[in-house]
Amino acid sequence: MIATLQWGTLIICSVVFLLRIPDAIHGRNRTVFWILFLATLCSLLSVPGPYEAIDGALGGWNLAHLILRFLVFAAVLLVGLRVATGLADPRGYRLIAGPAGGAALAVSAASVAVIFFLMDTRGSSVGMLDITENGGHNAALAPFYAAAGRTYPAFVSLVLLPALLATARSPLPRLVRAAAVMTCLGALATALSFPASFAPEDWTLAQQTINYSAVLGYVLGLGLFWASGLAAKKTGSARATLRKNKG
Repeated sequence: MIATLQWGTLIICSVVFLLRIPDAIHGRNRTVFWILFLATLCSLLSVPGPYEAIDGALGGWNLAHLILRFLVFAAVLLVGLRVATGLADPRGYRLIAGPAGGAALAVSAASVAVIFFLMDTRGSSVGMLDITENGGHNAALAPFYAAAGRTYPAFVSLVLLPALLATARSPLPRLVRAAAVMTCLGALATALSFPASFAPEDWTLAQQTINYSAVLGYVLGLGLFWASGLAAKKTGSARATLRKNKG
């Protein structure tokens, strides 16, 4: 089941990313392009084969997982700024781009790095599961390492929720509301991933489901926002052509 979540998420992220390439080439919404690129790269680093190959090239001590954490931070920052801008949410934008957001990012990044280097990370293991399941020092630190990596994404997601909920309940076109609902589900899953870090070991599948639901919610939500923009342009072009013909 976990392998299905890993490969399914990678495939969906890759498809949405590839669909956005033509727009990026023409200079449209390049921020979304980079968000999808980072999401696809993060998904790739969550699959055992690619992860082990990349981490092995880096020395085989799970440095790839630390890099993955920082890639997630970068993607979440871009998502937060893009969604807040797109939904005309100045409060959310200020919180993410201002001192509060900067402090949340700095604390999360520093905590992740410190805890990572306190652990014995030898032996490539996707999600570092193999080095935390045998008890001892690593097992004690693992929940705090996971929580540190999810603190900043949870902060950004909670900041975005009010604007997303308002958009979902608004009279805007259905596709826009559907995009807001999907992104809202991703934000909720991301926020839930923080307390899920301290769940018992036998809840691994539930934890992974929450984590991958967060990624898919955000990626599919951004994809729907993009599709709604295309639909609005087509509708506007059709109306302009009709008015021209009538004239």
